[in-house]
Amino acid sequence: MATFAVINNGIVENCIVADSLAIAQEVTGLTCVEYANENAPSIGYLYDNGIFTNPNPPVISEEEVTDNG
Repeated sequence: MATFAVINNGIVENCIVADSLAIAQEVTGLTCVEYANENAPSIGYLYDNGIFTNPNPPVISEEEVTDNG
């Protein structure tokens, strides 16, 4: 089994497990992209040219930067 991001208009709509890419796309009727767990996108991530991007990345405050390094 493999993990797939279900893409709808460039946005991750869901994350699923399927036996193959063909099955994932057949079941969802949408474009699916296989991903490795260490690069796991979440629902709402953007997908463009093979890259998943968090549309709301965490903000690191100046205080956190000076405290940690």
